[in-house]
Amino acid sequence: MRHKLYVIGVGPGAPDQLTQAARSAIAAAGLVVAAARHRALAADHPRVIELKKFEDAFAAVDRALQSGSAAVLVSGDTGVFSLLPLIRKRFPHDDIEVIPGISSLQTMSARLGQTWIDAAIVSGHGRALSESQLLDAADQNAKVIFFCGPEWKPERVCTVLSEAGMNDLRMTIGERLSYEDERLSRGAPAELKSGKYDALALVFIENPRPWTPPAARLHDSDFIRASVPMTREVVRSAILDALSLDREAIVWDLGAGTGSISIAAALECPNGTVCAVERNPEATELIRANCAKFHRHNVRVFDGDNLAVLSSLPRPTHVFIGGSGPQLPELLTRIAALGAGIRVVVSAVALKTFSEAARLMSGPDFCCFDAVQVSVSRLKTVGSTAIMAAQNPVTIFSAVTAQKEGN
Repeated sequence: MRHKLYVIGVGPGAPDQLTQAARSAIAAAGLVVAAARHRALAADHPRVIELKKFEDAFAAVDRALQSGSAAVLVSGDTGVFSLLPLIRKRFPHDDIEVIPGISSLQTMSARLGQTWIDAAIVSGHGRALSESQLLDAADQNAKVIFFCGPEWKPERVCTVLSEAGMNDLRMTIGERLSYEDERLSRGAPAELKSGKYDALALVFIENPRPWTPPAARLHDSDFIRASVPMTREVVRSAILDALSLDREAIVWDLGAGTGSISIAAALECPNGTVCAVERNPEATELIRANCAKFHRHNVRVFDGDNLAVLSSLPRPTHVFIGGSGPQLPELLTRIAALGAGIRVVVSAVALKTFSEAARLMSGPDFCCFDAVQVSVSRLKTVGSTAIMAAQNPVTIFSAVTAQKEGN
């Protein structure tokens, strides 16, 4: 018979933050697993092992449960970025009792006299997090509580925010919360970025003027405009439908022009990245201006020729080719060579682009080929008469790169 496994939240770390239920469970356990900074919380226990490598510790727990109970101490509260999901996955059939603790975000909020229920909670500790995700969180929320870690130390958080021009934010860095040497540092990102802080600190970010993303797709009139031609909103919407983006998409916009597709795509994949490639300097300046207007931190602008830039781009999940000229065949060949599963969309007005896109995207390098033609007429006044004036039809081809034989 296997015995009970306790998962115990030990609070921010100081002994006086440990609940009585947690103390009792630690005392009753046959084996206690604790990180080095939590060993003092089980100092009187006769059998404690240090949590270093997860699998080694879990193997010891597995053996211990054959003869008695075991307890795993987790930082803060068991329900806030803890080891509980991993433990449940490793011990799916065991009797697990979870004892919650005081989370460090509760402690941080209490120090500042703030509520945390209305804050965005973000972690850079042991989780993949891009700079654009941090910037979006700080940009779009009145409060953000950020869990730091070795990859995302407080000084990096401050530097990223400062370099993005977000120095109107109010920040508080909380180090070693609940311990005797607890420290709170307050200021703007530029004021705090040169400091040295504990890697496991919390950062409380306050934004006095959070930005709200648009609730619907953008209209042409929403963009900053110039003489560079722009994909019109009806066609742009059809292109986005063909792309079928998800929130984590990695998008190439080749021949991005004014960047209307890039901006619209970036709003639909906030956790992904859009690479806007354009060789016209006036157009790239427009892309950057519209990125600033729509707070798009996840758009990377590449100045240059499509083919010359490809090797600098991350592997895409989605590709839109809007401006390619004679490069279209080689672009499609090189995209297909990246492997299966990449969704590719090409817009065609010229007959040559139409024929080449149809031939190549319906060929053996692609699957799921489809095409939609969009014909738009707009109201136009001629003298005293209103007519519907037709615009050039645009054909939107879509396909998915196919698995090559032998791969």
